[in-house]
Amino acid sequence: MKHSISECIPCWSLLAEKHRRRLQDNAIFRSYKRREHVVFKTVKKDGIVFVLEGGLRVYLASDTGREVTLFHLKKGDAFSIMTVDNALETDVIPCLQSDGETTLAYLQRPDMAVVAHDEWQMALFIYETCAKSAQAILNNISYFVFNDLRHCIARELLEKSRELKTNSVFVTHEEIANSLGTTRVVISRELDKLRDLGIIGTGRGRINILDGAALEKIAGL
Repeated sequence: MKHSISECIPCWSLLAEKHRRRLQDNAIFRSYKRREHVVFKTVKKDGIVFVLEGGLRVYLASDTGREVTLFHLKKGDAFSIMTVDNALETDVIPCLQSDGETTLAYLQRPDMAVVAHDEWQMALFIYETCAKSAQAILNNISYFVFNDLRHCIARELLEKSRELKTNSVFVTHEEIANSLGTTRVVISRELDKLRDLGIIGTGRGRINILDGAALEKIAGL
């Protein structure tokens, strides 16, 4: 399926033709398989990534292999990576991983800057995208810090269930551990407790939500 950068920018119809042409001609499109790491090897990492199909996981990874998810992006969402190329050695750099069969578009800063200089709608869009990225990170940090692990696991399962519109969630214990910044052993212990309570059922690479109301109560949703 052929995509256009016009799908990603709400103010597209308000932009001048020369600016629309510049953005379309310079947009970079990439496709990824499930759980593939997203890397733009040939371009500066100083722009905005748009999700055209599938989803994107934005996370942090330590040198010891531990991971913690900052947030997930779904079709139609965007994420600013404008700070990556300007990061200091001590700065934390987020990693990107496809949640499923995913197609992304990428616009570099120089192309957006020219348009934003002339078009206030584009400048506002860039500002709002950066603000949403920062707010999503703050929201998740707040949730993880001020709620116990069982709350976080419950929310993770409910979000995946709602996204896929099914009570049977195909996710491994290791994937949940990576998302929440803990270990597989700890996650397995908590899932066993939820299973013993009759709230979930577990299978190979799959978790079935048996009592959604109880899981929502645990998650505080």
